[in-house]
Amino acid sequence: MNLKQPGQKKLKHIPAEKNQSKKDGSGQIQPESDQPESDQPESNQPESDQTVSRTKESQPEQDLIINMTGINKGYLLGTDKIPVLHDVDFQVAKGEFVAILGPSGSGKTTLMNLLGCMDIADSGDYYLEDQAIHQMPEEEMGNIRNRKIGFIFQNYQLIPTYDILQNIIMPLLVRGMTIREAEEHCMPVIRMLGIDNRLRHRPAELSGGQKQRVSIARALVGEPALLLADEPTGALDSSSGSDVLKLFRQLNEMGNTIVMITHDMNVAKAARRIVHIVDGHLKI
Repeated sequence: MNLKQPGQKKLKHIPAEKNQSKKDGSGQIQPESDQPESDQPESNQPESDQTVSRTKESQPEQDLIINMTGINKGYLLGTDKIPVLHDVDFQVAKGEFVAILGPSGSGKTTLMNLLGCMDIADSGDYYLEDQAIHQMPEEEMGNIRNRKIGFIFQNYQLIPTYDILQNIIMPLLVRGMTIREAEEHCMPVIRMLGIDNRLRHRPAELSGGQKQRVSIARALVGEPALLLADEPTGALDSSSGSDVLKLFRQLNEMGNTIVMITHDMNVAKAARRIVHIVDGHLKI
């Protein structure tokens, strides 16, 4: 994870509530604009031209974080094998923010599971940075998930009996850090996300937007190569969802690589590049 790049302006906090005043010098992230998305000036380019421009601009000549070629995946239903993904080729360069857009049943969840090393393809090659996932024994994939990937889930996946700080440090404890080391390590991220005043609360005491910030903090503290977000605004109201998407853009500007899975075009537009998945076929 790259919290700040040399020479880049420090980013500040995105207020969780509307009309909240901005903070200066706090090290917290703030929104790019208080205007809603619909109030932003429209480009004079035709939509198709804008899509091409966005795609070209979002493909820097950098090292690949994700390199999938010829990926196929199916599942057994009784004695029949139902194909889900068909010859998928998918590449993501370091520092990209990519949305995978598709309706229910399109194969996007299966693709997310493969990207997140939670499942194994039937055939094809998958490299995550320099790791050949397709050749990796299943027992090693848990270590890859913990060290290389930060997961952000639609329903947060927070442990209800743990307080917020305990939830955030959990991946670091799995790596072998002591509680004190983990707490010290994660405090810069916690302050950046503006949740340092909620650390001793339990998840049930937080709003949906605050829970998602906790989920994002938990994903970031391990400094992963990839942030993988599954329908990250699906459980949020429109205001909180907009704040989370602004936060993703800010994190991407700080150098984080993000792949976001969604069925909603309005959510996908927050990314710098959109790929479509339809009936198990990826369309770049």
